[in-house]
Amino acid sequence: MDTILAIKGRDFVLLSADTVAGKGLLMLDQDKSKIKRISDFAMIAAAGDGGDPHRFINYIARYMDLHRVQHNGLSLSVKSIAHFAGKQINANVHANLEIRVYALIAGWDTQAGPQLYQIDEFGGLISVPHSGQGLGLPLFNSILQKYYSQDIDEPTAYNVLKKCVAAVHERLTLNMRNFEVFVVKENGITKLDTITADSLKMARH
Repeated sequence: MDTILAIKGRDFVLLSADTVAGKGLLMLDQDKSKIKRISDFAMIAAAGDGGDPHRFINYIARYMDLHRVQHNGLSLSVKSIAHFAGKQINANVHANLEIRVYALIAGWDTQAGPQLYQIDEFGGLISVPHSGQGLGLPLFNSILQKYYSQDIDEPTAYNVLKKCVAAVHERLTLNMRNFEVFVVKENGITKLDTITADSLKMARH
């Protein structure tokens, strides 16, 4: 029941996720964040089965906290965080644990600029300009490919996310009404306006 999205521009990365928590056909919560800050300049969003994504992002966040304590407040690079997260997923696969998680790591590095990494359910890691994972995959992949450009600016990227969410609302039977949106840039992480069914309706008028 999860959907996570991200778009990388020249000087920013937008990261978005629905806020519905459910099990099977049951909706358990409509205000569950699937995005977590793991440093001043990095975020993780995860999707998968049941409570696995929530436990996974909390584990990654706690490890990053421990690393900063052990290294005088220094954080790992975004790339190193992504590699660590991918190794944890891969270790679960090799241990035959029934855990299914895929993730997006978004961040900013002083030298490399905006960074976006996609991690599949086997721990495979790739740097991408945009990504969509979860139930809306057949819908928003075509939207991202159609509207994305390397010089995309932040307002345009936010509107592309809105197109993806609108497609989810119109085409999927599951009720994923709200999508949190965060942006990470040179000055850190900021939470943007949540994309909701009501905000999409207002935009059409």
